[in-house]
Amino acid sequence: MRMEMRELKGEDLFSLLSIIGKLDVKDEFVKIFEKNPTASAQTDDPKLNKQVEKEAQKRGMEMAASMLQKTLLNLKNVKSDINELLAELTKTGVSDISALGLKEYTTLIIQFFKKPELSDFFSSIASLLN
Repeated sequence: MRMEMRELKGEDLFSLLSIIGKLDVKDEFVKIFEKNPTASAQTDDPKLNKQVEKEAQKRGMEMAASMLQKTLLNLKNVKSDINELLAELTKTGVSDISALGLKEYTTLIIQFFKKPELSDFFSSIASLLN
């Protein structure tokens, strides 16, 4: 059974922050940010701006990958939060998400972490913390 997910919205931020907090990924995020401590905000140099933006996107993708790994390793700690978020994104019920087979459930989680909006969210955070 393939479920379609809606696009992430601003209101989903609260669910994401709750999950991030429970996963305790702060140390991983700090390490990712430390990889490029000299990146700065917008400058008059378009080439440098493009490089800074590209670096922020790269760090955003690293953060999403780190979150996926942490989520899969600690699923029991965030199970109800993940199930509620996935149910909301797929416009189904939590019981529908919980009843999915292992392959479908894992596929849905991976689909979520591949969403461009999620990478954009982490890129935004990365660019704000430069």
